[in-house]
Amino acid sequence: MGGKAEAGDRDGSGGKGRPRGYIWDGCPVVPLGIHGDLSYYLDTKGQLRAVDNHSQDKIRHIFGGRIGLLATRYPRYHKNSTTPVAGAFDQGRIATDMVAACTERGVWSPVGKVRGAGAWLDEDGHLIFHAGDEVLIAGKWEPPGVYGGHVYPASDPVPRPATSGTAEAASEILDALQTWNWSRPDIDPMLTLGVICAQQIGGALDWRPVTWVTGDQATGKSTLQRLLRYLHGGASGLLQASDATEAGIRSVIGYSSMPVALDELEPDDDPKKGKAAAIIRLARIAASGDQILRGSTDQKGYQGNAYSCFLFSSILVPPLPPQDRSRLILLDLNRLRPDAPKPKDDPRRLKALGASLRASLVGRWDTWTKRLDLWRASLAAHGHGGRQADNYGTVLALADMALHEALPAEEVMASWCAKLDAHLRDESVDVGSNAEDMLVHLLSQPLDVWRRGQKLNVASWLAMAGRLPRAPEQIGDATSDNANNFLAQFGLRVKGRDTSAELCIANKPLSGLCGLFEGTPWAAGVWAQAARRVKDAKSANMTFARVPSRGYVIPFTSIPGLLNAMDETGGTSQAPERPEPPDMRDFV
Repeated sequence: MGGKAEAGDRDGSGGKGRPRGYIWDGCPVVPLGIHGDLSYYLDTKGQLRAVDNHSQDKIRHIFGGRIGLLATRYPRYHKNSTTPVAGAFDQGRIATDMVAACTERGVWSPVGKVRGAGAWLDEDGHLIFHAGDEVLIAGKWEPPGVYGGHVYPASDPVPRPATSGTAEAASEILDALQTWNWSRPDIDPMLTLGVICAQQIGGALDWRPVTWVTGDQATGKSTLQRLLRYLHGGASGLLQASDATEAGIRSVIGYSSMPVALDELEPDDDPKKGKAAAIIRLARIAASGDQILRGSTDQKGYQGNAYSCFLFSSILVPPLPPQDRSRLILLDLNRLRPDAPKPKDDPRRLKALGASLRASLVGRWDTWTKRLDLWRASLAAHGHGGRQADNYGTVLALADMALHEALPAEEVMASWCAKLDAHLRDESVDVGSNAEDMLVHLLSQPLDVWRRGQKLNVASWLAMAGRLPRAPEQIGDATSDNANNFLAQFGLRVKGRDTSAELCIANKPLSGLCGLFEGTPWAAGVWAQAARRVKDAKSANMTFARVPSRGYVIPFTSIPGLLNAMDETGGTSQAPERPEPPDMRDFV
């Protein structure tokens, strides 16, 4: 059954000739179910309504003021008479039938079942486009209602696909994007085209890349944001703001999969508590469509999913943990060249191009799964799997689908992967991992073993203890022979020398080690979890200044940057061989 109600109806009577699960046969209001004190309906306009009080005014509103219809179905009679009151309905009787119909439908919650404006998938992988006032299903526009077990309620109309799409629209958009001075002009315009495509059909994607456009003043970030707004059909097709909060974004998005583009999302003064961090967390959740759980003042809480494709732009990118960096496509803009052509800024033309682009994506959706698999396989063949394949495979496949009806040739994909290769390898280093972040933090911490202000960082102490080239020969009273005596006070030790040297780090929250990680995500012994994930780390029993603890032995070769100085001397130490320091007997 389409449109208003669907499968899930039960056979049998709901009483007094009323079909089970219906208020009456042919009723324009559709019961959906109950949840606690709430009864859910689609009203006469197809809007989702949650009702906790079936008052006369509420019923009148749900039925769109159709008093004549209500008076005919549920007449109210004059007292002690069989004569109906003109233009009046029996609120008690219809309220009883409405609640009964919802109860017969069973317990129902909108979470995971309601789909607002935007693109979605049915159970067979076919694309559905909800334009707010109508729903495009199998090439035909249907009224808002229940389809395939999901509710597509009426809402404000959003820009629709054009009646037909052409590759010329995507090519013209790509030409417009090339007028910006990208730091990677050979790939960034194509990636940006793919990002725009992802924004248009984000709810239908398994993975929605998060994009960050960054650049100094006068690089065209705001102009790019304006281009995006017009391509998406204006304010109704894109949630765009320069001052927003996470709660505000969730409230406006609602059940839709409409894209989000935020300008001037600069780093917070306090990254742990600021609004930018909360918005970035929301973008991370939306990338995979995971569930959001929030508390509320009424103790009922908030539960929902996010399916929007996020794009940010700013001069600076806030500090991000690895799980956020891995979801990010970073696009750098340089200052616009004096002779650069002015970007297209004709709202009417850009809206038409966006509608045509949307139509191309909808019309070619049947090729999507195969096309994405081809691009992911090509990236994997070049050594780029995981999140890189999710991000770049998605946007490249979308850009390709917008530009070409046919599936891509292997040599075309190989050419693009070769262009990406150098950039992605650099990006892998920048993204790093939580374990690498922990080690970098540890190495950079100043170590004042004498409490008198003479400080070198942990990396310098490790270099001296491991006898690395150009390491300090002495720090205060410490030398490479007795450095472990001092490091042990901080839950650290060095075993071996040069490229065979290893860092030993305690698992237990020893006082000195706790101080090095205070105020970080690895505080209170959490560092041990990160240490376990370092390449070639091994667990071992050890002692630190007579305090026993299990810990991890990490090769210097697995610690980012620690052996860099050795590269300049051919990777070998120039110092003469010396026996293992006597304090190594402290190991168990």
